[in-house]
Amino acid sequence: MRPRGRISAGVCLLCAFALAAAGAVYGGEVYMKRLPVYRTYQCAICHKSAQPVSGQDLNAFGVDFRTNSFAWNNALASKDSDGDGYLNGLELGDVDGDGVPEIAVERSNPGDPLNTPNAIDQSTWGILKSLFED
Repeated sequence: MRPRGRISAGVCLLCAFALAAAGAVYGGEVYMKRLPVYRTYQCAICHKSAQPVSGQDLNAFGVDFRTNSFAWNNALASKDSDGDGYLNGLELGDVDGDGVPEIAVERSNPGDPLNTPNAIDQSTWGILKSLFED
């Protein structure tokens, strides 16, 4: 009888782990969709790791996002969560925080102080390049 109990406990533990993992993935997608863009950095926008296993490893932007009830708005867009000198709205391409991005891909990661926007973004570079084409 004892082996059966061990199997049941193992199955319960496995199911609990699977549900927790599925919840983390589902939760991440739900929260990412609340941001104006998240294509490049995805989970790393809010987490210290690009592949987080829980909501406990939040970076500075992730903490601010959670404190703001996981809402993207002008209050969050107007902050510089990572202290790199660039507002979150500029980094995520929605300066006014209305949820409508001005760009298709984020300029930089608002949760990483070492990741800052380029002085010339891709569309500007294309315009400059076209001026010098034959």
